[in-house]
Amino acid sequence: MVVTSAPTYVATRQALTGLSPQDLTAVRFLGAAVVLGIFLLVRRQSLRLRTRHLPRMIATALLGYAGYGLLLNVGQTTVPAGTTSLLLNISPVFAFFLGFVVLKERTSLLGYTGIVVAVIGVVIITLGGSSAVGFNMSALYIVAAALVLAVFLIVQQPLLRELPAVEVVFWGSALGGLATLPATDFAGGVNQSQLGVGFWFALLVLIVVSTCLAYGFWNVSLARTSVAQGGSLLYVVPVFSLLLGWWLFGEVPSIAAWIGGVLALAGVVVLSIARPRVRSSALPAVQVVP
Repeated sequence: MVVTSAPTYVATRQALTGLSPQDLTAVRFLGAAVVLGIFLLVRRQSLRLRTRHLPRMIATALLGYAGYGLLLNVGQTTVPAGTTSLLLNISPVFAFFLGFVVLKERTSLLGYTGIVVAVIGVVIITLGGSSAVGFNMSALYIVAAALVLAVFLIVQQPLLRELPAVEVVFWGSALGGLATLPATDFAGGVNQSQLGVGFWFALLVLIVVSTCLAYGFWNVSLARTSVAQGGSLLYVVPVFSLLLGWWLFGEVPSIAAWIGGVLALAGVVVLSIARPRVRSSALPAVQVVP
């Protein structure tokens, strides 16, 4: 899962040199729908989506594919790959707030401390700009993507109890990709001079690795347990993303990004290990989706 998740943000940065954020969102998910459709045909796997699943499936597609993908792409026009990965790891904090408001869930003093530390980290990253990497308030788009991600995984969870994980990704990609088409502008949003080998390789990685495989792996994991037992592995994703961004693009994170990133991750880890006072199976643990 780490291997399929880490390249996402670097590949997105590269692909954005050739396509606008809106166009890239549509191409990524519609491309994944085509790949998964062929996969399902080869396996002769019948689709199990029924009318009763449609409202939740549409909400899942709008949140976790169209909404999350578009916010991520807009934010990454200026936010470095590693910093993006750090910011997205605060999704569990948003998930806790949802549980706090909707399900009246509470945590221990240690958990509240983790939330405060994580929020401080995000504030430092967001406000601690660095001209060296072109970092600016576009980080707010990434924070918004983390919030949408938390809601998406909660909304999607019941579908994974009734539908195969790969089918959920197929429908999410297809419906999410179609939903973004009205916002596309392929005539003016394509930079022909940047459509080289690097662009096409990055696009292939986004479609096959970061969508078909990574979304698929996470759905399989979430379908088997409401508490992602291997979720702690995701905390190393920002490390790989930072290294890849540094190596491929020369993106050296600012001191503020390093300090804020460490605080944000530390806060999330503390919140994750804190013992809840009230636990509800209706709200699954939230992990980062690429």
